[in-house]
Amino acid sequence: MTAEQIKRCIDLGAYIDCYLPCLWGEGTKMPQYQWQTIKEFASFVRIDPTRSFISTDLGQAVMPHPIEGMRNCIIKLQSVGVSQSDIDLLVRSNPAWLLGLDK
Repeated sequence: MTAEQIKRCIDLGAYIDCYLPCLWGEGTKMPQYQWQTIKEFASFVRIDPTRSFISTDLGQAVMPHPIEGMRNCIIKLQSVGVSQSDIDLLVRSNPAWLLGLDK
């Protein structure tokens, strides 16, 4: 989706997620999908971190282990300047709230 489409979805009440586009694409074991840089991904999560969360959607045999994928995602987000408070929203607070685990 474009940034404008993401904004529109958020305005309609959606939460935005996923990290997979940074792991697949040309040169990977899933070349049929378009690759996204971590800077592109970070620009999308910065649109509204309060309405976003990160899931790796990993577990396929050709992809990294889900725990390693999440660790990699967090490290890469830190490397492009995403704040720790935003990362906490994306990987802790928002997912816990969505699952009803924040009580």
